[in-house]
Amino acid sequence: MTIENAASPVFNATPVVDYQVIVSADEPASPGSYVREEIGGIWLAYDPLLRSVELRDQGGRSFGRLIGFPYSEVHHAFLESGGVEFAESIQTVEDLERHIIPRLAGMYLLLTEGQLPSRVYPDHGGSMSLVYSPPDRRAASSPSLLLDQTEYRERFRQDLHSALVIREGAGGWISGTLTAHRDVFRLLPNHYLDLKAWTTIRFWPQPGEFATWRNMTAAGNLAATALKSFVAAACDSFSIASTLTAGFDSRLILASCRDDISRCSFFTLDTGSRVDREVSRKLSDLYDLNYKLIPLRAADDVEMAAWDRAVGDCMLEAPRRTHRTLLDLEDRNAIFTGMYGEVGRCRLYRQDFLEINLKSLDARFVVDRLTLPAHPELLENIDAWLKGLAGQPNSVILDLAFHELKFGSWAMGQRPVTNSIKLNLLPFAQRSVLDAFIGVSPNEKTTDALFWSLIEQLWPQVSQLPINKFGDARDFFEVWDKISNPNRVRRFIRDRLAGRRS
Repeated sequence: MTIENAASPVFNATPVVDYQVIVSADEPASPGSYVREEIGGIWLAYDPLLRSVELRDQGGRSFGRLIGFPYSEVHHAFLESGGVEFAESIQTVEDLERHIIPRLAGMYLLLTEGQLPSRVYPDHGGSMSLVYSPPDRRAASSPSLLLDQTEYRERFRQDLHSALVIREGAGGWISGTLTAHRDVFRLLPNHYLDLKAWTTIRFWPQPGEFATWRNMTAAGNLAATALKSFVAAACDSFSIASTLTAGFDSRLILASCRDDISRCSFFTLDTGSRVDREVSRKLSDLYDLNYKLIPLRAADDVEMAAWDRAVGDCMLEAPRRTHRTLLDLEDRNAIFTGMYGEVGRCRLYRQDFLEINLKSLDARFVVDRLTLPAHPELLENIDAWLKGLAGQPNSVILDLAFHELKFGSWAMGQRPVTNSIKLNLLPFAQRSVLDAFIGVSPNEKTTDALFWSLIEQLWPQVSQLPINKFGDARDFFEVWDKISNPNRVRRFIRDRLAGRRS
């Protein structure tokens, strides 16, 4: 039996430690190369490849530490290690959440210090994954760094792993704050970790945040400006390669790169999708892109076992077999992905976006729309998550379900291994962009209108090729390939039955 098909994890796999962080109430055991610091009674250990930025307010007072690769909208730059000042006086966490966090992006964890309560805030995408154990009073980027070999084995939840990962086959994952280990939980985007109580609390959106819909033109202008600025700053600090497919998300990223097109390269992973290959090649030819089609590189059993350990055995995904392919981007140290783009296209309610805010919504509805099994513990976890969004419109809740319960737990759960291969930078994971994606009325943004308006504003010429289509009879065969996949059909049925049960 190969590791790929094994029903249990390989408990002696070697952990991945690159670009990771440990936060602990006590001085933690950590790889010998890690930097260790005590900040306000909390220990921090991190890979020295990460940047460490002290945050100071207008009075020169330290109020936080950023670890990772943070981007500041105020400074129009990815911040270097050292100190940086902001014009505001930051005396409370409300000041922090109102004036500083909305203007940060990139890949980071923010640890408060000074007179502020001790907390950890993730970036808007959660792109530096964090899991935590309340009984141990410690957190880390991955379960493999949080738990030693013995703990990893003894606390493994075979029941959850079997029900939510193995039985689902490729594409199965453990959602919400749950992980595959007892007393280990995931920090989701838009939540902070209280380092005194070792619990997580939502900080965005606040009640009433989306009581009125955003004006699409004004929100789109802010989002477009933010995307261009992020791209320019990233190109200043990194050698960037951007994913390119036939889809909407990569098209909008391409449009955002217009002013820096000579500094970016583009690539398509050769997953077998004919439409991705052909449309990407046409875009490359039309706009003289620095482009390459990259054949997939298969991981061996040892590499797949290391992937499993890095993601905490919380999912089975195609990148498990192909994650090392990005090593072939030898001249690039970071990539743009379109992660979180689907939040702006009514992804979990595309079939009923005109009526979604008139429906009744509960945990089972959310789980079905995520196309996950209705496991009792998962339903209980999602029900608790819903309580933090009481009063928000259904469309906002479902956009945040995709943001946090899909990408936040599934995609960001993969970050400890993917970041170790190429840094993943997420242009869409900015507050102004997400605010537009979530806050424009579903009736107005529809499943493509907001994206087309942004593309037209940023680079209208790239809209001349269709999205996810050849534009001829071959489109029929692409649909047939999808509906002939049993896993896709099962999840499609869950999605379409959501909310129809009595």
